[in-house]
Amino acid sequence: MFLDESGDHSLEKIDSSYPMFVLAGCIFDFEYYSNVVEPSVNELKIKHFGKTNIILRSYDIRKQKGEFSCLVDKKKRELFYNDLDNLMKLSDFKIIAAAINKSNLKNHYSDPDNPYNLCLMFILERAIMFLGRSNEKIIFRIESRETHNDRKLAEVYENFKLKDHEWFKKEEIQSKFADMSFNQKVQNVAGQQIADLVAYPIGVFILDGRRENRAFDIIKTKFHTKNEEFLNCGLKIFP
Repeated sequence: MFLDESGDHSLEKIDSSYPMFVLAGCIFDFEYYSNVVEPSVNELKIKHFGKTNIILRSYDIRKQKGEFSCLVDKKKRELFYNDLDNLMKLSDFKIIAAAINKSNLKNHYSDPDNPYNLCLMFILERAIMFLGRSNEKIIFRIESRETHNDRKLAEVYENFKLKDHEWFKKEEIQSKFADMSFNQKVQNVAGQQIADLVAYPIGVFILDGRRENRAFDIIKTKFHTKNEEFLNCGLKIFP
């Protein structure tokens, strides 16, 4: 599972136009990711930008910044979006995400926990449920932030593994969680970039489900579901 976020996890200053923090996790079969996903992402980059050492970042793409300034050309933009949409449609992965409206969180709780910590907890719970009774293990790869933030997330992960939970025992967690580590954005990890591209459309959907959201229409088919429902299963919205 590769994880990346949309929005700022700070509760001090909240952007009223986008008060969301979304943590999105994308789960791939290990060999499929190496043999299919990474080459497909590189092919997309070469086709549209002529190189692979470019980071697909949702904000930069939307704002046509930096390496993506060429997307101000409507024809180039539509061709790129069509290919990106097809890449997401055809790639086989599952999404487990958690989203917090920070304004609502502050209104509900006098001393709320950090949104990043809360979202990671929700995702860890659902990752165990996703694995179910299988013998598969999961590796977590999270985009690195400042060292102190990485350390706090590592503590959340380790503490989660050390205690029993309502639906599962610590022994089950420890047998299924293989590892968690942090990747720098400059490492150009394809799975991390897909998680980044997934996170923002989820936030937009939660803020305004009636708004046209081409990306969400694609990724909603990727959520982990229970009885064909993704809410509270592949997508946890809190509070």
